[in-house]
Amino acid sequence: MRREYNDMYALFRHEPGAEEYFERLPSYLQDRIRPRYRMVNSFATLEDCADRFRGLE
Repeated sequence: MRREYNDMYALFRHEPGAEEYFERLPSYLQDRIRPRYRMVNSFATLEDCADRFRGLE
């Protein structure tokens, strides 16, 4: 079951693997995702967001 949190930073507190994934992303992707932290409420959303921005390059 997919767990949802209030935002990306709550996700990081509860799922350290999500923060590790984020830190391994290229800095340009981190820079695009960080301002949208309120929209990232699950690990799946984080992965989807990274994939979407990766596709824009």
